[in-house]
Amino acid sequence: MSLLKEAVERMAIGADHVHNAATVRHRQRQFAPLSELHPDLVTRADTVLLDELFYATVDECPDPHCRPLLLDRVVDDVWSTRKLVDWACFITSETYCGLPAELVDEEASADTVFRPSVTFRRLAAEYHNSRATNAIYDACTAAELREAADTAVALVDGLQVWGADFLYQ
Repeated sequence: MSLLKEAVERMAIGADHVHNAATVRHRQRQFAPLSELHPDLVTRADTVLLDELFYATVDECPDPHCRPLLLDRVVDDVWSTRKLVDWACFITSETYCGLPAELVDEEASADTVFRPSVTFRRLAAEYHNSRATNAIYDACTAAELREAADTAVALVDGLQVWGADFLYQ
């Protein structure tokens, strides 16, 4: 990455550092970030931003402002939030051969260590039923989109560390 591009990225998130595949230190990456999942698809989502959020989470960035700043930027773009939730649902579906009830049903998730947000459960249920539309995301508030995006990244990170045991610890 050029120094100019890195400086621009740092200014864009308001932090003094960036996260990308080269900066990940702590863990071996098991899942592909959004930009690598379907690189041939044209998307309106900001995959560079979504990748940075993914890598910041995987790397367990010690900066307490980093992930919140990235999440704030994600929720400004409904397309990015949708792509993030769809990505988490896709990975989860691949891991469990479908979306477990614990991610779409409030009663089922009550007994799990990982408690998905209400908004994420609603969006995951729509994904599961193949009914997710842009209108569902457009109807969400910024706070709801933020909690869904945060849940999506935390879910993928948990699956990366614990595998299929993550929801059933």
